[in-house]
Amino acid sequence: MELKKPILYYPEGTIGAKEIFSSFEKLEVRSYPNDRIREISRDEPTILIANTRFQVNRDNIQNFPTVKIFATVSSGTDHVDFNALKEFRKIFLNAPGCNAGSVAEYCFAGLLNRFKESELKGLKIGLVGHGHTGKEFYKILISKGVNCIFYDPFYKTESRPLSEVLDASVLSFHVPLTKDGPEPTFRFVSTSLIDSLKSGTIFINTSRGEILSREAFNRLIARNDIFKILDVFDPEPPTLEMGRKLSEVKHSILTPHVAGYSQLGRIGGTYRVAEKLSILYQDKPLPPLNFFYKHPENLKLLLF
Repeated sequence: MELKKPILYYPEGTIGAKEIFSSFEKLEVRSYPNDRIREISRDEPTILIANTRFQVNRDNIQNFPTVKIFATVSSGTDHVDFNALKEFRKIFLNAPGCNAGSVAEYCFAGLLNRFKESELKGLKIGLVGHGHTGKEFYKILISKGVNCIFYDPFYKTESRPLSEVLDASVLSFHVPLTKDGPEPTFRFVSTSLIDSLKSGTIFINTSRGEILSREAFNRLIARNDIFKILDVFDPEPPTLEMGRKLSEVKHSILTPHVAGYSQLGRIGGTYRVAEKLSILYQDKPLPPLNFFYKHPENLKLLLF
């Protein structure tokens, strides 16, 4: 008698998922429309891949009692209750750093909107956070001969004081959104921090909108002497009131959380999660990542 294969469900529109997950021999792979995620519980899936709007919390863990592995093909974890996962003995998989290069390139492109590349060498650029994305942006800047420093409390020997980083010509944030732990970043950027920035500063945020307090955000967009490059907001999508305010902001580049939406970032995230599942279920090795790249004419931008 043939044993029933564990069922893996993933959202329709996940770039590269159909091709990558079809490599599995020990899993039954199915897709679902995002607006029907509640209905798939009756199929008793073992693996549920969902986007970051799906909260992995106590309620949803209990709503999907057969799911052993929750996953997201992106890097963020602020939608995940790890205490609940531990309580119910569930596994969570994601793809940290999958779009770090894309976000770093977005930040660099934003600077090139303001300066010629040769002019960057005359700036001091300060990064807050030296994780996956911070490292990638740092490498780009150093390779161009730009004076770049960073603050990260988890790199005690290399990190510069926060006050020194805040004094830089360009200030770029690359931190995860955390509410607990030794260095929480939720509402980390205060009005006093915004007020301390010198006129002419370039302020970049591609991490999470919630690292700024609401008051700090309002103060930031009101300062016309600061050039703002913002890819993240709180909430997302912005409210109508916030949208009206943003439409009036001068000296800025505002984008709807798309800095990481490159082919490499999206397909790479799916591939990394698939690699982990292949190991967990002792399935056959996946083909190389570049096997799944799409030709530009066949690639559509799908928000996920």
